[in-house]
Amino acid sequence: GGGQMHYVPSLDGLRAVAVVAVMAYHARISGTQGGFLGVDLFFVLSGYLITRILLEERVQTGTLRFGAFYRRRLRRLYPALLLLLAVYLAASPWLPATRGNHLAQAAVTALYLSDYGVAFWRTPWLLSHTWSLSVEEHFYLIWPLVLWLVLRLTERTWLPAAVVMALAATLWRWHVVYYIDVWQQPYFRFDTRLSGLLIGAAGAIWKPSRTRWMPVLGIPLLVYAAWNAQPQDPTSLTIWMLLAELGALLLILGANRLSALSWWPLVWLGKLSYGLYLWHFPAMLLLRGEGITGWNAMAIGGTFALACAVMSYATVERLSRSKDRDRPQPLATAPS
Repeated sequence: GGGQMHYVPSLDGLRAVAVVAVMAYHARISGTQGGFLGVDLFFVLSGYLITRILLEERVQTGTLRFGAFYRRRLRRLYPALLLLLAVYLAASPWLPATRGNHLAQAAVTALYLSDYGVAFWRTPWLLSHTWSLSVEEHFYLIWPLVLWLVLRLTERTWLPAAVVMALAATLWRWHVVYYIDVWQQPYFRFDTRLSGLLIGAAGAIWKPSRTRWMPVLGIPLLVYAAWNAQPQDPTSLTIWMLLAELGALLLILGANRLSALSWWPLVWLGKLSYGLYLWHFPAMLLLRGEGITGWNAMAIGGTFALACAVMSYATVERLSRSKDRDRPQPLATAPS
């Protein structure tokens, strides 16, 4: 039904799980090589929450307000990214020079072009993790318009339309994997990573009432996919990614059934997940260059990222949040 969307702490708990999985993967902790699927959990969550926001706004206002939506997204996400870029450029004289100059890499990042930049030119380097922010940003640009078109159809065709789009996006990635490029392009390109966002969007349109069984199925699916997934392996981008996305959707739809996900340290980490994601990767990549990986990298890089995330959250992100006081903003999604 309608009404204002209420805050679901367990979804922030889920964000924490996703970001810790990605951090462990980047730290190269043994046994976490499937941790990159944490990004897919973020994508499904984003697609779900963004679509819920748009649908609820439509219930309240009778329309989709594109301008307001874009302003909220940028206000929510850009300040923290600009802070990272400012620090990156200030530190650039001491950073290893790779993949062209630092200013150009920062510009590619600031313009949200890292997805295609990394896919085709392997640039930016130290900021290559921002490819997933670019994927989300491109989704935010296109999806309100596509959803607006879908909502013009009769209501019972909304869900089938979303499912068909998610299926098409999945098959497109499989096609790219098998006929164009095994890993680099399909992993980083926006058009090949649309599937999770669309699966999340389909879940938001579906909004099933019986969710008790979902985590029971979702957790094993996600764990099994992550256990089998290996970087650079085409099966990871076909079978395991699809299973991870479906597991993630079931987990998200049934998240309020899992009290463990609303445990306060997890919820706290979830609120910081965007900052953690932004700051952990450059630290862990530089540590890797010094031969520091595994739990040591997780401890050092993780502590650094947490300190930066807290600082970012308390300063630039707080300013952008205070502007949104006029409306409940439980749903700013953390880009992967």
